[in-house]
Amino acid sequence: MDALSSAWGRFAAVGVVRPLVAPRHTCLVSVGGATLGGSGKTPLAIACAAALATAGYRVALVGHAYRARPGSARVVKVDDDLGRVGDEALIAARALVALGVPVVVAPRRALAMDLASRHADVLVLDGVAQTAPRAALALLAVDAVEPWGSARLPPRGDLRAPLAALLAACDLIVSLGIDPSPAALSVCRSKPTTYARSYSRGAWVGQTLFRWDSLAGIRAGLLSALSRPERIVRAIRARGISLHTVIRARDHGPFSASALVQAARAPVDLWFATDKCAIHLRAPLPAPLAILDNEVVLSPLLRARLLGIASAGHSYGRGAPMAIGPAP
Repeated sequence: MDALSSAWGRFAAVGVVRPLVAPRHTCLVSVGGATLGGSGKTPLAIACAAALATAGYRVALVGHAYRARPGSARVVKVDDDLGRVGDEALIAARALVALGVPVVVAPRRALAMDLASRHADVLVLDGVAQTAPRAALALLAVDAVEPWGSARLPPRGDLRAPLAALLAACDLIVSLGIDPSPAALSVCRSKPTTYARSYSRGAWVGQTLFRWDSLAGIRAGLLSALSRPERIVRAIRARGISLHTVIRARDHGPFSASALVQAARAPVDLWFATDKCAIHLRAPLPAPLAILDNEVVLSPLLRARLLGIASAGHSYGRGAPMAIGPAP
C-alpha cells in the first residue's frame, strides 16, 4: 500500500499544475479541491463566477465534463443531456443562467478555454488547482471540519495530491462550512486562509421551500452520489434534523437498481438530496424528494481579491495590467 501511495503521490504532484495557455486578453481564476471530492470546489467556483458577474464583469465558468462526452466544445444548456456535459457543469449552468454566465465544457480543457474566451474576459476554471503559466488567482477549496480529508493519499486516503504540492500551487486557501470558526481559518500556517460560508434556508419540494424549523421531527433520509457525503450529513444534523438512513451511489452516480430498491423500502417521510445528486435519480420514490437549498457566500477578503484581479486586468502569464473592466 505504501508503494502505491508513493506512486500516486508522484503522479498527482505533477498533475496539480496544468499546462494551459489562454488567449492574451483573459484573466484566469483556478479553483481546485484538496480532496478527491467533498471539498466544495464546484460550489466555490460557481460563487466566484456569480460574484464577478454581479460586479459587472464578463465571466465564464470552464467545467470539466467528468464521466461525460461533450464531443466538441460547447456552452452548456440547462436542459442538456447529463451524458454530454456532466453533472457539475449542468448544475453550474442552472445556477448561473440568470446572471448570463456561460458554462463551457469540451473534450479537452484547452478547447473549452478557447470557446469560453470568446464570451468572457475572466475565466473561472472548476477543478484546476493551478495552470502554467500561473493563473491570476489560484484557490484551494477545503472542508472547514476536515480540510485534508483523511490526510493520506490513495488508495488508503482521499488527499488529492501531496500537501506540499497543493500548497505550492495555490495562492489562497478557502475554508467552506456553515460557520467560519477560528479553527477553520487556521488550517495552514504557510498560506493565507479565508472562508466561504455555506448558507441554507431549508429544502425545496417542487416549487415550495420548506424551512428547517418546519422539517423538525420528520423521518428523513439522504440520497448521495458524492464521494464524501459526511459534509452533507453534518450540515443536515446541524439544523436539528435526524437522518434515518443514507443511501449512497458512487461519486457522480448513477444510483444502482439495488440502491433504488433499498430507498423505496426505507421507512422515511422525506428524502434529502443535493441538486447534483438528484439528477442521478432515474426512478420515482414513494416519499417526496427535497432538494437542499444552498448558497455559498464569499468572505469580504475573497470577494475583494477576485474583483481586484479582474479590475486590474492581470495579464495571463505575464503579470502586466490590461484594460479589462466591467461590461457596460
